[in-house]
Amino acid sequence: MSLRSLTYTSLAGLDLDSDDLLAIHGAARELNALDGITGLLIHNGTHFLQIIEGPHEAIDDLVERLRRDPRHHGFEIRDDREVEERSFAGWTMELARVRSRYFEAREDLMELLPADLPAPVHDRVMRMTELISGTVELD
Repeated sequence: MSLRSLTYTSLAGLDLDSDDLLAIHGAARELNALDGITGLLIHNGTHFLQIIEGPHEAIDDLVERLRRDPRHHGFEIRDDREVEERSFAGWTMELARVRSRYFEAREDLMELLPADLPAPVHDRVMRMTELISGTVELD
C-alpha cells in the first residue's frame, strides 16, 4: 500500500501555552488514530514542524483542517512524497517540545527520535528543525 509523507512548518500563535499544546496533541492523537495517520509534531516555542504520514485522502483532509486552524499561521508544505512504509508507525502523533536554539533542539530530538528512524527521515527532521530555529534561510 502506498502512503504519503508530508512535512510542513508554520508559525505558532503568540498566545499558545502549555495547555493549548497538550490539547493539540491530545486531539491529534485521537483523530489521527481514526484516520490512519502517524507522525511527529515539533514545537520550539515559536514554530511548528510536523511530519505526517498515512493514506493520501486522509493527509489531504488533515492538511485542509490544519490550514484553517487559527492556532498557527504561515503554513508551508516543505516536503511531500510517497513512501512504502511508515517512519513513525508507533506514534499516532508524538509531541516534541524542543528548545528554540538549533543545537539545543537537536539534543532534545536525539533523545526522542527512534533509533531505527531511516536516515533520510532523520536528516529531514534535523534540517527542518534547523530551518525553524532560524539557522538557515527559508526556501
